[in-house]
Amino acid sequence: MWAVLYKKELSGFFYNRSAYFITFVYLVLSLLAAFFFGLYFVADNPAMRSYFAFQPQILAVVIPAVTMRVWSEEAKNGTLEVLLTFPVSDAVLVTAKFAAALTLAALMLSFSLPLAFSTAAIVPVDGLNIASAYLGTFLAAAALTALGCAVSAAVPLPAASYLISVLLGWALVGLNFSPLVSVLSSHLPNPPFYLADALNFSSRYQAFLNGCFSIDSVLYFMSLTSMLLVFNGMAVAEKRRER
Repeated sequence: MWAVLYKKELSGFFYNRSAYFITFVYLVLSLLAAFFFGLYFVADNPAMRSYFAFQPQILAVVIPAVTMRVWSEEAKNGTLEVLLTFPVSDAVLVTAKFAAALTLAALMLSFSLPLAFSTAAIVPVDGLNIASAYLGTFLAAAALTALGCAVSAAVPLPAASYLISVLLGWALVGLNFSPLVSVLSSHLPNPPFYLADALNFSSRYQAFLNGCFSIDSVLYFMSLTSMLLVFNGMAVAEKRRER
């Protein structure tokens, strides 16, 4: 049943052609950011850093356009009631819809591969560092997709779901605990300074761009994604109780 729901959800993106428009917008924003703000062909880019540096902010704007239809449009079109009558668990529904949305996000990211190959043909590149950046971007996309799905399950209006997801996504990407640690330093003899980087989304993502990521960075994004999927499941369970 999971595979059926996954295929249905994924095909729905292409059936109403939203996937093509969203992918086009993603590519335009990514290339504009890389070439005009990142000075892609002017700066030294052996690891495509000018391209990947802006990905979290761009994905925080684009991915909500994917996730807003996952639950909100189901509620708007009146098909959510039918979906909740299926003899499947909330976990199956949540993970199938999440996987379909993440697949589309991964497909969007894959369209940057021609740029990577073109760059490799022009200048020497650091293949392992680029692979690390792709992994970090995929993990960041997974967290933002889970966030968007959770908001879509909680907010019944697609437009409101999109706006809230964008705001929360930008807040997550810009999350910075350094001021909190500074406050703690004035009250504690040995404040946990490492927590600032350990909990910051941007610091964890930057580690992938630098090619020095570790298992704990992978676990950070996986834990964040899992926590947001739990919130998604709680929102779906609440909708079941309201039926």
